[in-house]
Amino acid sequence: MVVACLAELRKRMSNPESQTWYSDLVAIADSLCDQWRELRRQLHQHPELSGQEFETTQRLAAVLDGIGIAPQVIGAGSSIELANGRNAEGRGLIADFVSSPECAHRKKFAIRGDIDALPISDSKAVSYRSQVDGVMHACGHDVHASVVVGAMQILHQMHLSGKLPWDVAVRAIFQPAEEIAQGARYMIAHDVMHEVESVLALHVDPTRAVGKIGLLDGPFTAACDIFEVRFSGKGGHGARPHLSHDAIDAASAWVQAVYRCVPRVVNPHETIVISIGQMEAGHSANVIPDEAVLRGSLRSLDADSRLVALSKINAIGDSIFQQTGCEVAYSTIMSAPAVINDKHLVERLGYVAERVIDPAAVEEIAQPSMGSEDFSFYLQQHAGAMYRLGVAGPQIGHEPLHTPNFDVDERAIAIGAKLMAAMAIDHFAA
Repeated sequence: MVVACLAELRKRMSNPESQTWYSDLVAIADSLCDQWRELRRQLHQHPELSGQEFETTQRLAAVLDGIGIAPQVIGAGSSIELANGRNAEGRGLIADFVSSPECAHRKKFAIRGDIDALPISDSKAVSYRSQVDGVMHACGHDVHASVVVGAMQILHQMHLSGKLPWDVAVRAIFQPAEEIAQGARYMIAHDVMHEVESVLALHVDPTRAVGKIGLLDGPFTAACDIFEVRFSGKGGHGARPHLSHDAIDAASAWVQAVYRCVPRVVNPHETIVISIGQMEAGHSANVIPDEAVLRGSLRSLDADSRLVALSKINAIGDSIFQQTGCEVAYSTIMSAPAVINDKHLVERLGYVAERVIDPAAVEEIAQPSMGSEDFSFYLQQHAGAMYRLGVAGPQIGHEPLHTPNFDVDERAIAIGAKLMAAMAIDHFAA
């Protein structure tokens, strides 16, 4: 679909060969890429968990300030708190680059990178491995942040050298707490989307070779509801179950019923995935507990199918109460809608990638991911898109996301920065 759209897009372009700024951009990026690799390694060595990205924020602010782009730290002096009760002050930042006063009134093209890490121990035997026990950038957010810094530096250098073909107004968004689906809403609450027209993001992809990008218009990632189900019964002695309302029995029956019934009420063409990842109950082998707790996720690509599935889940809870006498309480811990990519932006991504990366850089993504991304909250406000950045090289970059040996071929950083910067320039073409 994407490749087919590119042919039509080329016809609409007026004399693209005259746009020499593509080669100027590539040359500037190639001269700066060592700096971005070093930044990525610094971030990789000093990861911070979601809700704790204070030093990461300050490090990125210092780098941007050194480039000559003024950063604005988000939440400084605020009283907003995270779900864990910790104050959100001083986490995340934005940085605006406006090439001339005449462009100051223009709505901005935003590029977003997330900055939080995961509670995973780094097992790599490399000089830049994480120095924080039990925490690492196992999802590539260090790369995402470095790419966005790189794109802003390219734009700034092109401006200083007189290579920008026209004026631009670009906002870099460095977002905390993506992994817990709180960061995008936190940034939006601080008006980072004010005066923004479109927004672009990336995600590293270890299944894709460095030098390639993955594109897909429409649904890109699934909506995700992380939920908790609490079963409240009447405990008792294991020898006399008839005198109790067994919460473990209720929880077990609920899991089996949900796994069996939810897929049967949704159109099979509309994917729904429900998984239980946690079960907590009891403290002794011969005691029937009063309570059991389950936690899991519901993932969906279609909004109507999500509502049908949630309705069925609630109905199953009523049925379990009738069977076991245990109260069943369902609650949502966190939720993120599906990422829906804007078709026009995806077309532009393909066209621009051919010019600043390689004519064969674009690969179509066959199916949406059932993973989730809180980038979707930005897309509820403005058109935008996310693309996959290949990070797999000959010897490095093949380990899966969220694993202790995850790493990237660092040549991908410059490739992502070139594409982000070029998309920002392209957005303001007359």
